[in-house]
Amino acid sequence: MNSAQAPAARPGDPVVSAPRRDRRALPLLLAITLLGAALRLVRLRYVPEDNYYDAAVRSMSLSLHNFFYGAFEPGGSASIDKPPLDLWLQVIAVKLFGFGPVALKLPEALGGAVAVPLLYDLVRRLAGRLAGLASAFVLAIIPLSVVTSRSDTMDSVMMALLVATAWLLLAALQRRRVGWLLAAAAVLGLAFNVKLFEALVPAPAFVLFLWLGLRAEPLRARLARLAAAGCVFAAVACAWLVIVSLTAAHDRPWPIGSTNGSVWNAVFVYNGYDRIAGAPAGTITSTLAALANPHPAAPLAGVSAVISPAGPLRLFAHNEIDYGGLVGTALFAALVMGLLALAPLVRRLASRPRAGPGSAPVQVLERAAIAALAAWLVLGYLLFSFSSRAHPRYLEAFTPAIAIALGVSLVVLARRARGDRRWSRLFVFALALCVLEAAAGSGRLSRDGLFALALAAIALAAAALALARRSGHGALLPRHWTPSAVAAALLVALIALVMLVDDVRLIRDGSGVQASEVAVPARLTDALSRFLESHQDGARYEAAVSAPTLAAPLIVRDGRPLLLLTSVYARPLVSLEELRRDAARGAVRYVFSEGICPGPQYTTLPACSSSDKWVRAHAKDVTAQLGLATKHGLLYQLPEAPTLSAANTSQ
Repeated sequence: MNSAQAPAARPGDPVVSAPRRDRRALPLLLAITLLGAALRLVRLRYVPEDNYYDAAVRSMSLSLHNFFYGAFEPGGSASIDKPPLDLWLQVIAVKLFGFGPVALKLPEALGGAVAVPLLYDLVRRLAGRLAGLASAFVLAIIPLSVVTSRSDTMDSVMMALLVATAWLLLAALQRRRVGWLLAAAAVLGLAFNVKLFEALVPAPAFVLFLWLGLRAEPLRARLARLAAAGCVFAAVACAWLVIVSLTAAHDRPWPIGSTNGSVWNAVFVYNGYDRIAGAPAGTITSTLAALANPHPAAPLAGVSAVISPAGPLRLFAHNEIDYGGLVGTALFAALVMGLLALAPLVRRLASRPRAGPGSAPVQVLERAAIAALAAWLVLGYLLFSFSSRAHPRYLEAFTPAIAIALGVSLVVLARRARGDRRWSRLFVFALALCVLEAAAGSGRLSRDGLFALALAAIALAAAALALARRSGHGALLPRHWTPSAVAAALLVALIALVMLVDDVRLIRDGSGVQASEVAVPARLTDALSRFLESHQDGARYEAAVSAPTLAAPLIVRDGRPLLLLTSVYARPLVSLEELRRDAARGAVRYVFSEGICPGPQYTTLPACSSSDKWVRAHAKDVTAQLGLATKHGLLYQLPEAPTLSAANTSQ
């Protein structure tokens, strides 16, 4: 960060005024922003959808009641497990452009693209335009951020709100205005309404930044500002939850994931404790797996704990999920470069007197920013390395920290290396280490001849320059074109190229790392929809479905009410008696089941629920009429009313 001295602050004065915008940076910023937008928008329609959220968007677009409550199915009996703020944006998009893959993903793509210039301005205000440009460029090309922005999940909008929160916090400290602080708290509350506790990953870092940035203030004043910000955050974060809780129980849908029908339970238990300590619940059966044939680039997120076990190397592993390719290259470089850049700075800051009323304001913000960035980066790394469930998209909660750490440290080290041979060599060595990690970890040295050729070109360019200078021709070259500088520039370019190549590959392959946990094949959904449409006979529900993940594709395709039998972990949403009663009065005629229960110990599988067991025992298996390869275990016709009254419901 900048370390220029400034006069001591007087009460009421800004802590530090933001540097003037340098118009020379605008063309580069525009190019970086356009690059980030292009990576997020091109071929958007070919990315596999997350049917769970798309089903909610389809249902919410049908009525104001469904829109407000975030209804999952068109009948409004169940809602998604989160506040619907982000889905409101998607509903607006599909209302404007029609229900389709591009409209569903557009808010996320735009959120990821907008975060790039916003991050530039955030970093520019503390570390200068070069650091801002470097940080924005890293965020624009990190494969994980790119692929998440190209999905129809809500993590990229959350990430943009987190960057906006950091920007507002910096403005609050620079201008010493409480209004900016309260605005930051409100925006963080909106981020919570988008992705709940994932949005709070940087919250400790934000609090630390504010606390250290206000060290010149009396303790009572600091506590008062924190309390006011906390109240605003709580009010915004809980506003929708409170309103929903105050409505009559029969008017609000049952939140998926809740054990008692309360949105608070869905938020704090299912989306809170269970996300960190709970075991991942797989829901796919062998019958569906045989039909699904998922894309190799779209692993089932439900098995992420098996493919990528928790541990310190999870985020650098190259496997089916490929955290290493998505974020590991940038994270490793950020950690190595950040530590190298920070080492002398820590000694320098530690040697200065404790910040007080007479301390230089720039030093106060510098210390606060460094501490907060380190906290954000380390907390994100530890949390996502050791949590039981870590979908790739969750890591958007700390990709801005990675981008800032890498972008700023590259600029700091490049400046330090100019005119200092020791730092120049250290810089090149650290860059070479980052390149080797990216190459060896992903196997690029063995399978990608172009990568090996690029490494050889770097070595040859540096050697040729060294030879030219030694032979007396170095005077013809610019003074700053030293072998170390050329090697460093080429190594930085190679690291960027590695991420860009991964971006292009993910875009070309239509990467589905953010796709649904359960892949219900389109041919099954189409066949099922056609059959049910021709066999309804006036039924209210298109079908009863054993799990939300199976219901989602039908909702997306047809937009008709479905009777959901279970929630997550096979928790019943409809009792067996209610299912029999609906079938007796002709409200539902068919059940779409997950398949055969593999054993009584699989209590969290919908196929092992009491309703599914009863259906398999008493209903007629008509799966063969769908004309698919599988002959049984998916679609059942419920018995008529006389048969129902005489059926034995014992399990």
